[in-house]
Amino acid sequence: MSSKNRRYAKSMSRRLGQGKLLNRRNFIKTSLIGAGGLGLAGQLASCGSDDAALSARVTAAGNNTQSREIQALALDNIPVEFKHGVASGDPLRDRVIIWTRVNPTQATERAILVTWEMAADPEFSRVVQSGSTRTAALRDFTVKLDVVGLNPYSTYYYRFKSGDAMSPIGRTKTAPTSNETDRIRAAVVACSNYVAGYFNAYGLLARRADLDLVFHLGDYIYETGDAIIRAHRPAREIVSLEDYRERYAQYREDPFLQEAHRQHPWVVTWDDHETTNNSYNDGAENHQPDTEGDWQVRKGQAVRAYFEWMPIRENAISEFDAPEKGLKPEGNGKVFRTIRYGGIATFLVLDTRLAGRVQQNGTAIVSEEQTILGKEQREWLLSEMKNNQAEWTVVAQQMTFGPVKAVPLTDDSGAQYVNSDAWDGYRFDRNAIFDCIEDNDLKNFAVLSGDIHATIAMDLPRDAGLPDGYNPLTGEGSLGVELCCNAVANPGLPIWTAARAVNPHLKHANEVDNGYMLIDITKEALQAEWYYNLIRTIDLTQERPDPVSLRTEAGTNNLQLGVTTEPKSNPPELAPN
Repeated sequence: MSSKNRRYAKSMSRRLGQGKLLNRRNFIKTSLIGAGGLGLAGQLASCGSDDAALSARVTAAGNNTQSREIQALALDNIPVEFKHGVASGDPLRDRVIIWTRVNPTQATERAILVTWEMAADPEFSRVVQSGSTRTAALRDFTVKLDVVGLNPYSTYYYRFKSGDAMSPIGRTKTAPTSNETDRIRAAVVACSNYVAGYFNAYGLLARRADLDLVFHLGDYIYETGDAIIRAHRPAREIVSLEDYRERYAQYREDPFLQEAHRQHPWVVTWDDHETTNNSYNDGAENHQPDTEGDWQVRKGQAVRAYFEWMPIRENAISEFDAPEKGLKPEGNGKVFRTIRYGGIATFLVLDTRLAGRVQQNGTAIVSEEQTILGKEQREWLLSEMKNNQAEWTVVAQQMTFGPVKAVPLTDDSGAQYVNSDAWDGYRFDRNAIFDCIEDNDLKNFAVLSGDIHATIAMDLPRDAGLPDGYNPLTGEGSLGVELCCNAVANPGLPIWTAARAVNPHLKHANEVDNGYMLIDITKEALQAEWYYNLIRTIDLTQERPDPVSLRTEAGTNNLQLGVTTEPKSNPPELAPN
């Protein structure tokens, strides 16, 4: 055993043996969370809940069927490894999810014991929480814990241990309450196709010590069996639970993705490729029932693998069914949720794919039945918008939100829009959001989006082509702004720059380069900057900023040119290797 492992084992033994690990309140919380890795994660946060309501449900945790099954298994003491790193996510003011996966060196149907600790310093001289949990093949040997009782807007370091194996050290950060900070800085990424190139963007943003969090807006994995610059594993389209698990395992072996997860907390949502191309609630363009089976089974298995592998609170997962069946009907896997960052911003994370979307119909009709959100999510979103007390309302979601036309028609046919798979194909829901903004005189509304493999930035008028609908010189008529990140690794389509000619509210576009977006938020302004890098080779030396940065001043609801922001001073130390 190495000297580092001996020190850790001695520290854990002392804390566990003497019972000085936690006070009683925090011990109840963390021990129930850790029962089998899923435990409290399935109970803690329903969509739109506040922290008080979350805490009130803590003692009801530990009811998950799979957790009980794992608890009932005998322990195995075979050697393990930590091949897939660590991750954290969904930071709230007093808690954060931490994640890892153990890799047994031989097959076992028994459970594996995993201990963990969280400290206020990278040397772990000030341990604030620790405990133990179990995992097993039932959960693909993943471990997920919701660590509670933390201080707001504070950086923590965490690690896991099983037997003589120790995980890398991770670094995470909680959200602020009100006055702990006057500035939020985050990276925004999407569309990371393993076969399309190398994940240099992840390696570059991992180095940014001043980030508060990272948003991934979907297409974290791709379901195809392609081999272009790199090859997918398995080398076929994935359809089963084991297929999806293997694909996540491959992605999480990527060293740059591991490092980005290790250094920053993430807030994630899925798009279509986490299931299959152009998916919706009841089907998908790229699903063939005759050869690929029942869609609901495939969707359920994809959702199950997602929750196993991602550092996300399992809002509505009540229990998992047998692997061949996917999810039970009541375990519908909601990912739409609220992440509050004090008085500066409230982030409303959406699911525009599986929660309520109906099939695309190729045009942009306005009908309540043609929904991208579904009634439950739409009502939740509008309520959160109306009741937001923070300066900014920021919607983090997948698809292009604003209207983008291929031809400058002003009729209501809908046929002139570029992409009916985006919000242009579901205008009833978009109109409901615009109505909410106008009816409640909401200011400071911003949408973050991904999906299209391009940098775009636009004002958000109802229709820029209507007479008196929008003034491109002043921004009058805009109800908010949209900022879209470029793809981590995937080529774009050469349409968005050309679309600017007939869409005067579309202020910036770049469909050529890959990378990530940086957003910087204060009570006075929200600014976006884009950073580009190579993807065909491994190279962290070629990062370059987009010459254009755009900002929206508080109270204006439109975009102006910005000046590159400075990094935050004296950021917390990155997690050591």
